[in-house]
Amino acid sequence: MVQQLIVAAVVIVGFAASVWKLMPARRRLRALLALDSWAAKHPALAGWRERSLKGRITRAAGTGCAGCAANVGMRPHDPPR
Repeated sequence: MVQQLIVAAVVIVGFAASVWKLMPARRRLRALLALDSWAAKHPALAGWRERSLKGRITRAAGTGCAGCAANVGMRPHDPPR
């Protein structure tokens, strides 16, 4: 019974991580903003918002096309000379 619960937890966490990585950047940003607006209503989560969520939102907002899961292994183009 305990083994099945552990396996189920691992599968759920793996599924959630895969969905998050394959989600388009715009949808990830919208999900982070929704989570931030929910956490803003709970004063006990202020430290967590500042430590974790603020940096992720800032990084996600400026990713553009590079934030897509399809472009993980690609490096940005060199600027024109």
